[in-house]
Amino acid sequence: MSAPVLERQVFATPRAAEFFELRALQAQTGQPWRRFGDVVVKELADNGLDAAESARVAPEIEISTRAAGDLQFVTVTDNGPGMPPELIRRILDYDVLVSDKSAYRSPTRGLQGNAWKTLLGIPFALGVTDPVVIEARGLRHEIAASLDPAGNVVIRYPDPRESSRTAGTSVTVPLPLRVSTSGGATTELDVNAGNWAAAFAAVNPHAAVSYLAHGNEPNLVVSYKPQVSEGWSKPTSADKLVPSWYDLAAFRRLVFSHIAVARNGGRDVPVGEFIRSFDGMKASAKAKQVKAMLPGVEALSGFEDDPDAIEMLLCTMQALSRAPKPAVLGHVPEEHYRGCLDRWFGVEEFWFRRKRYVDHSGLPWVIEVAVAVTEEPGEVTYAVNYSPSFGDPLGGAHLAASDVYASGAAAFLMRSDAAPVESNDYRRAAIVHVITPAAEFTDKGKVKLEIPASVASEFAAAIAAATRQLRDDAACRERDARRASRRAEQRAAVKGAQITQIEAVFAVIEEAVRRQRGGTDLPFSVHSLFYKIRPLANAYAGRVLDLDAKYVEQTLIPAWQQDHGPITGLYYDPRGELHEPHGGPTTRLGTREVAAYKPPSWSYDKILVVEKKGLWLTLEASRIAERYDMAVIASEGFSSTGCRELLASMPPGGVTIFSLHDADPSGYILSAILGEETVRMPGHSVEVRDIGLTVGDSIRLGLESEEFTRSRALPERLLGRLDETELEWFTGTAVGWKADRKTGGRKPSQWRCRRTELNAFTSPEMLAYIESALDAAGAVKLVPPVTVLRKQARATYEDQAAARVRRTLDRLIDMDGIVRDAARIARRRGRPGASRGAVRSGLDARRDQSWRAAIDVAMAGRLHQSGVDFDRLVSSLLMSRLEVASDDDAGAS
Repeated sequence: MSAPVLERQVFATPRAAEFFELRALQAQTGQPWRRFGDVVVKELADNGLDAAESARVAPEIEISTRAAGDLQFVTVTDNGPGMPPELIRRILDYDVLVSDKSAYRSPTRGLQGNAWKTLLGIPFALGVTDPVVIEARGLRHEIAASLDPAGNVVIRYPDPRESSRTAGTSVTVPLPLRVSTSGGATTELDVNAGNWAAAFAAVNPHAAVSYLAHGNEPNLVVSYKPQVSEGWSKPTSADKLVPSWYDLAAFRRLVFSHIAVARNGGRDVPVGEFIRSFDGMKASAKAKQVKAMLPGVEALSGFEDDPDAIEMLLCTMQALSRAPKPAVLGHVPEEHYRGCLDRWFGVEEFWFRRKRYVDHSGLPWVIEVAVAVTEEPGEVTYAVNYSPSFGDPLGGAHLAASDVYASGAAAFLMRSDAAPVESNDYRRAAIVHVITPAAEFTDKGKVKLEIPASVASEFAAAIAAATRQLRDDAACRERDARRASRRAEQRAAVKGAQITQIEAVFAVIEEAVRRQRGGTDLPFSVHSLFYKIRPLANAYAGRVLDLDAKYVEQTLIPAWQQDHGPITGLYYDPRGELHEPHGGPTTRLGTREVAAYKPPSWSYDKILVVEKKGLWLTLEASRIAERYDMAVIASEGFSSTGCRELLASMPPGGVTIFSLHDADPSGYILSAILGEETVRMPGHSVEVRDIGLTVGDSIRLGLESEEFTRSRALPERLLGRLDETELEWFTGTAVGWKADRKTGGRKPSQWRCRRTELNAFTSPEMLAYIESALDAAGAVKLVPPVTVLRKQARATYEDQAAARVRRTLDRLIDMDGIVRDAARIARRRGRPGASRGAVRSGLDARRDQSWRAAIDVAMAGRLHQSGVDFDRLVSSLLMSRLEVASDDDAGAS
């Protein structure tokens, strides 16, 4: 009797695990797991406000927290229409995202489409088995979602029970008070419900928001009442759609989202009804006019056969409707912001700016900026579309206005002295609120907005206007501080004038290195070493030396090392990149990276050093490196130490360096330094050729020049290299003066000069200039000696033959299949498994490894103990494959 044959089952593992695992949930929410309590509060408050607004009632939101044993329960209650049972059943389907916002363009909250799935998965991810409780429409729903060991979603959802709640929705999410971390330590879970209640009240003046904390002391209740008159309004999810707020991609997504609903058994929306759901299309005449442009399309599903007609529909609706002004997005009154900041921190001075703007695509934008000097330490609150944000929504935008340049509002406020700093005698608080119907985010956590450049410019102007007085005050304080510092320097100068900067730095380097190491062997950057050298050198000299970081790092420290040997662990930060031609790797030019770099044999014999890193993409697209067998160094500043070590790694006489730079003093110095560095390498020299840009080239080619202000004297080593015109351009006219201590008079401190940057070229002009210079220098394609060519030809022939052999072997015996089957057989014989205790033991033994590495070590030991004879196992599988291959060949013949 033959053994029974196991009938294999096809299993499907859902991707819903991303809503139940800590790491995946952190990616979903954009927040570390310690802030999952805050995620719960924010998402539930967003849902509650939207529910009330969609029902056209003044929102009332109550947030409460309650501790019981090892758990804390977060409850958010609203006064909306209440969640219907069918919606609750839909949110339990982890195969789809359930959202009434994701496809619509409207200044509404949320927009993730995964909030409920996240809220149901967070308790399980944090080790809580208690259910999430939803009470609405007289029913109490208790839902516990989890994963089984195979990664399948398990929903524990008994029949709903009766509830006394018939108005609105109340949701309670159980969370742990503390979470155990690796090593047995515990960390408290953040639930800053009171802060979120205040933040929601700040950007929702029409809402009543309250926070209730249950504790051992009398219950803490904080209430924020509505602060706007009856005529105030803001958009809601129940408003009509606006045609001008859609581009073609967003409109297609909306139409096909409706089609997907119909395809899954939902209602197929008639085209006429869909048209009338848009603002300006209510009149039957207009709706008929639009529908007439779509003959034969009666319902939205008809666009599946003619998707190009969607563009006709959108363009016609946009042409027949008027785009509303940005004011339709609503606003938060200035006095409300001031009242909130005053209640929280006490306002001493207050500034406010609101900017409304329509970008080139027709989308409206609003930014509201409130800034205050406060009595108590303050905070910065960020919000998007009447919903507080976890961070700066402008964090990815470049903001430039007048004298402030920053990436994001947070940095802009900090540089404007408008952000709270505890050490500052002047306390600060601010609110930054952005409103837009098309909130596109650059991160999955929905924090950083995608901001067009023109919008960023308008927003920067608004923030600059709100913080102008603070910047002016800060500038006055800085001027006073500089005056005091100069007076202190003058007093100290008499005491230690006899000690030079070089003497002081050389005298303290060893002590600075010792302090930087702190008794360890950890590496450290040259800039970190500079910060240890400076105070020691000042103390040694008995005065403030005004040490320049670049001078110390690039000149004095290398000079000291030439006499005393290299400083162990010291590295220079990368100041550029070396790009090899023909698909070779890119190497960052820090001292550690250069030390590990090995130049490839016969890949390139030329290096183009470009002063500007931003030009690399143009050079890369032109493939000039490949056409000349030339590597390219695209630098951002210049590290003479890193460059010297790179040049030292090149074969002597085998590489030519071409220097391309701006027509200005720093560009000329770059070429001079490159030549000097090769001279400073004993027994080693690399040819360096300066191919410009020169002042003469700029004048000859008619390139645009510009004025710039030089604040340092021209180096002596540069003066002898300049012709009459270059000397005139770079010397310039003195425009600033300072006291001359030697003569008692004044001497220049700033000069107005002239230069031309490489950016004055168009891209084709720059490439033509480089090619002309390379051709004039005799640059040709690299062809190695015949011995190298023969060796390469033999190796290439053997490689190609070996590839043919591998393909033949793969066809005959299925090597991948043998490896896969052998591994499966070994797994069945070894019966591997891992317990949490065993993994923790491995982590205790090696705390610098991950849990995956601990399993790697454990399984290597288990495999060794299994006694599997891999030689016999693989031989057996190989022979069976060969027999099959032989039978197949015989059958084919």
